[in-house]
Amino acid sequence: MRITKPSWLHHDADKKTQTAIFSVDFDASGERLATGGMDNKVRLWSTHAMITNEEPKLLATLAAHSGAVMCVRFAHGQRRRQLATGADDMVVLIWEQDTSTDYSDLGAGSLSGGNEIWRPVRRLTGHASDVCDIAWSPGNRFLASCGLDNRVLIWDMHTYERVAELTAHSQFVKGVTFDPAGKYLATQSDDKTMRVWRTSDWAEHATISAPFMDNIFSTYFRRPSWSPDGDCVAAANAANGRVPVAAIVQRTTGWPTDLSFVGHHAAIEVVRFNPRVFSSNGTTASVCAAAGQDRGVSIWLTSQPVPIAASTGLFTGSVFDLAWHSPENLEGDDPVVARLAACSFDGTVALLEFTQSELGKPIPVADQGALLAAHGCTRPVKNAHTLSELYASDNDSAEYGVEDGSRHPQPIAETVEQMRLEAQHQESREARISQAIETVVAAPSEPASQAVAESKPAEESPPKPQEAETKQHTEPQAMPVPVRTKDGRKRVAPVFIRPLGRASSSTPNTTAVKGQVKVSTGQPPAADPPRVLLDQPLWIESRVLTTQQNASKQNSEDDNQTDAVASVSSLSTQSIAHAQAAAMPRVQLAIPQVVAQLESHDNPAISVAAYNQQEQRVRLTCMQNSWTAHLGGSACIAVAASNKVAAAGMADGSVHWFDSSSGARLAPPLMAEAPAVVLRCTAQYCLWLNAVGQLTVFDTDAMRAVIEQTSIAPLLYSTDKAPALTGVQLTETGACAVQLSNGQAFAFDQRLRLWLRIADPYTFEGSDFSIHPHTKPIGTSGNFKAYARTATAGSKLEAIQESALLQHHRTISDKEQKTLPRSVRGSVTLEHLEHQLLAAAAIDSHSDIERFVDLLAQRLAQAGDTKRTAYWLSMLLGPPLANGLTPESTSWTACLGTLPKRKLLQQRVLPALSTNRHLQSLVTEYSSTLSSLLQ
Repeated sequence: MRITKPSWLHHDADKKTQTAIFSVDFDASGERLATGGMDNKVRLWSTHAMITNEEPKLLATLAAHSGAVMCVRFAHGQRRRQLATGADDMVVLIWEQDTSTDYSDLGAGSLSGGNEIWRPVRRLTGHASDVCDIAWSPGNRFLASCGLDNRVLIWDMHTYERVAELTAHSQFVKGVTFDPAGKYLATQSDDKTMRVWRTSDWAEHATISAPFMDNIFSTYFRRPSWSPDGDCVAAANAANGRVPVAAIVQRTTGWPTDLSFVGHHAAIEVVRFNPRVFSSNGTTASVCAAAGQDRGVSIWLTSQPVPIAASTGLFTGSVFDLAWHSPENLEGDDPVVARLAACSFDGTVALLEFTQSELGKPIPVADQGALLAAHGCTRPVKNAHTLSELYASDNDSAEYGVEDGSRHPQPIAETVEQMRLEAQHQESREARISQAIETVVAAPSEPASQAVAESKPAEESPPKPQEAETKQHTEPQAMPVPVRTKDGRKRVAPVFIRPLGRASSSTPNTTAVKGQVKVSTGQPPAADPPRVLLDQPLWIESRVLTTQQNASKQNSEDDNQTDAVASVSSLSTQSIAHAQAAAMPRVQLAIPQVVAQLESHDNPAISVAAYNQQEQRVRLTCMQNSWTAHLGGSACIAVAASNKVAAAGMADGSVHWFDSSSGARLAPPLMAEAPAVVLRCTAQYCLWLNAVGQLTVFDTDAMRAVIEQTSIAPLLYSTDKAPALTGVQLTETGACAVQLSNGQAFAFDQRLRLWLRIADPYTFEGSDFSIHPHTKPIGTSGNFKAYARTATAGSKLEAIQESALLQHHRTISDKEQKTLPRSVRGSVTLEHLEHQLLAAAAIDSHSDIERFVDLLAQRLAQAGDTKRTAYWLSMLLGPPLANGLTPESTSWTACLGTLPKRKLLQQRVLPALSTNRHLQSLVTEYSSTLSSLLQ
């Protein structure tokens, strides 16, 4: 063991007196040693200079705290140099090294604080008293801080937001440490307990008090440490009777405390394990250092009952903190395998070096990862080759969309415009959070039992005998349950006609032979008529036929249809047979059966019912507006209504339109090549999809076709059986979407006149926002959590995508979700967000457009991709011309959907991008240009 104690390493209070050093820590490379002292400063020192006494010695001085710095901790890994510091000013600061400016050529001492530049990039506030200790989780996902306010705060280091507050301790909390497997967090307090918390939900897992009950010692800190193999956690300031010890809490059932490090003569302030596991003479062990108020340091192997080394009289004051570093490259016959730094109240720091003959040889990092995997570690530790890989930083890549450590520390704001955009982003973010909270709190709830009771009609009469068979096959098994929407109106939740993805004998068979019609005899029943809820998920079987198949099967199908309808009323069956014989399309969709009553549920405020009466005209009735229309020619097989238009689709292929408020006819019957399979009405728009796969959307105000007889055949091509239709959506702006049983969904682009695929369960598999089709149903678990964190109520795009995926989930076999490397996942996530934004624009969903603009801007800011960011800024602002950016360019579309691009750029994109000051020159340029165009 070699001990070095540099006389030049100290903290001075205004260069007058040497002050206490409370904390010390090595960075991942071992090249820097950080110290925090009573002079309110953090200093970074060269480890090489401590060994060789060469210049430069002081690398940087970090002065941003207004109180004594109690703890310094570097983040894991070497990709991103990040340092967390806590002080008695109740603040935690996150520092990053600014590598954009190189001062090394100026020579040593040119800058009084050192040659490196470190800037505080985040200020974490929330403690009500001194911050005593901090710890990074493996992967740097979380940061835990504790203090004299008796609390432990957990910070999400992706968003720098507080995600948990642990308040079980009743006295000062003076130490925290994370389990290297990532499963637990251990905390120590003056209430004579160590508490172990689960990182999955931050709930308390265990409380250990036995080693501390006899303790009568008072200490500045109680800094615990977890062993690198995850087997145990060492606790400071424990006692065996009146003997101070460091207790070893074993990671087994009951968390036993039978073992201790015994040998110190005064209270132990800190224990710290070396991050490597060592092997000597065929035995593996962890190395732990302990120090405290007896001013000495002891070194222990977990395989031996006595210390392997001890240093007494090294300091004149209590030892407050310890830090280990083990070099990756070992050179020489007896190389140095570990360095230990210790700091003291006397204001000095000592460096202890240990060779391989003293501690043993570090085992391979992959073997150490296997030890952690045995404790349930989910990180890819078995293939790690270095400590940086073993404690791989999520912040470096996946969660931020950063590859190869390309993200740099934030520079200072250079312009007033940059500061204004940052403030605007913060205000808008807080406003959205407040609005989301108000939405959740204000949403009224109604007990299910009460809702069911209110939904029952005043009088119920049993079905007539002649209707019994029809009722048995058409009435849903469960009663629809009304719920209240945000505005207080009731809405009936749809009841599935049959289990999704398979047929049922107790529900209507939508795959029956085309042309077969069943109608009940007599008048419509007075109560509980057979009905079909049209706003439910569909299941319409489809076939895609080639030209040869059309010709070869036409005659045989005509014969089958004639036989099937021979015994059915000629009024309805002849018209259906004629429609099917007249056109043999490439697409065939199953035609709904005829039932006694159909009821629309497109709009909760209005409902239209159609009554098919034997040998009589069809009666169409709107109860809310008290009007009735009589339709002749054939049976009604589809009905829909909105606040402006009501529509009825007939078996002969005709569609009737009426004004919803008055019942006045809007046009003569419109004729199609085949009967309507799906009918939808939203606002002034009416959609129908006929049995030959032609989809049409009309604007009844303008009396024009928005989408004209567009075939869905391109959506149904498959290597095996064509997928079934599981949903057809129509928005308030006339956009439409089609969902299939294979999990895909499509929207029709009215400018391109083509179908766009807006949902596919495998295209963006591995994205942070993907919903894998083999996970649990939507909303329970899985990657959908990423959506849930940012979800907006009433999301049309998500409703379409989730519904398609849910149908697909019920028809596939299990398969493991694809796992992408972190370097790839960030890129896939960014591509996925771009897809979602453009898909939201295709269906003109304003809430989705705004949300995915926000998410995309955040990811672009985090990734720092200048070229990609410049593309989106240019796309939203307008095309570049020789004389600058102009709004009059005819080649540029001014809206995403129907939302103005420049409004999105001004209110959402530029403020979000301002969070990355590396982009501020680009952001300022576009902000200035936008301001000049809007004047």
